[in-house]
Amino acid sequence: MNSKQLKIQLMLLLTVIFLGNSLFIFDTSAFTYSNPSTTPLWTYSTEKQYISAVSISSDGNYIAAASENLVYDISIKANGTLFLFDNLNSTIKSPLWNYSISNSFFSLAISLNGSHIVAGGGYFDATVYLFNNSKSSPEWAYPAYGWVYDVAIADNYIAAACGQRYKALLFKTTDSSPTKSYSTTGITLRTAISSNGSFMAATDNTANLYFFNTSKSSPDWTFTLSGDMSVALSISANGNYVASGGDKVYLFNKSASIPIWTYDTSDDITSIKISKDGNYIVAGSSYSDRSIYLFDRLSSIPEWIYTTRGEISSVAISTNGDYIAALSTDNFIYLFNRSSSIPVWRYRLDGYPTASYDYGLDISSDGKYIVVGGRHFVYLFDRDIIRAPKLIIPGYNLPLMLIIIGVIFFTNFIAVFHNFKKHKARLQIK
Repeated sequence: MNSKQLKIQLMLLLTVIFLGNSLFIFDTSAFTYSNPSTTPLWTYSTEKQYISAVSISSDGNYIAAASENLVYDISIKANGTLFLFDNLNSTIKSPLWNYSISNSFFSLAISLNGSHIVAGGGYFDATVYLFNNSKSSPEWAYPAYGWVYDVAIADNYIAAACGQRYKALLFKTTDSSPTKSYSTTGITLRTAISSNGSFMAATDNTANLYFFNTSKSSPDWTFTLSGDMSVALSISANGNYVASGGDKVYLFNKSASIPIWTYDTSDDITSIKISKDGNYIVAGSSYSDRSIYLFDRLSSIPEWIYTTRGEISSVAISTNGDYIAALSTDNFIYLFNRSSSIPVWRYRLDGYPTASYDYGLDISSDGKYIVVGGRHFVYLFDRDIIRAPKLIIPGYNLPLMLIIIGVIFFTNFIAVFHNFKKHKARLQIK
């Protein structure tokens, strides 16, 4: 091979290496650092069952999770299981107890101190269940006669969205009969309750938002959101502010059905949370937008926006808004602090998260602990465990790179061998 050919081959090799950033890289840069990651405090495998919901107590001491068989025919029973865990680190994590029903647990919530767990069933088990953390059998069960799409618990009160009955129900934890039963226009999808049970909100599949003073028998006001329906709803601890979403983000004051402000997104809002102090709102959007938005209550302009590679299925925020967590169908859980859209860390789960909107993720009041449902695993994370970034050269599509480099060297070998034969033939002629 002459010097001209050698220069061409070297130039080709350098082109592969340095232009590989745009041709062969999975991530944004070849010679870069990975995102900071983390290591779970513990994980728990549900074997072949799929995670349907997770929740964590405000103090972070108790974690509830539900799983089910994945079925596409409602006549086939899903065999849902409810688990209760503590947050203690363990190499082999076991639940404190579990409870099974013939079908799915659609919804799940745990009280501030973890003393009570409320769960909502669907299909053949359309029931509201209340558990004490000390035993696996329910304290009471209320037949809802309609899928229980959402539950919430605060102090001595429970709110439940009973879908096909078009009802939003209010219970006392001491009584299995509802103290209030509010009618909705469509299938009731979401419900939320203030910390003392005085105020409650609900949404349905006709995109109506309802606000209740629970001392009254009818809504204080109703508002029709944009979009087909609303699966996103949250209320501040004192009940003064309500956040919801259709194809916009909405913030309301309890005193009026006219929004304080709205923010347009390019797709539906899948999950929304307002901090308990009412000062910050985090929202996640569906497939075409795939973004996490953080708002200050005083402005409709986002503090920051972060876009992932998948739909945002669940978001969560600490009491004072300092920490934000989001779960994406790109299989990552992301943790942020309020001051920056750059993740504190992210972690790849065992697969596509299977919980319904709002139920794949929860955070403790101080943001210290985050519970996440993956595909077949429950994860508990400590906010402060951070794995440092690593230099990424394997950001390249290495198999493809090796094939190309191999082809170059094989071509060179053939050329050298061919030139050697030609040179030998010339010597023989001479």
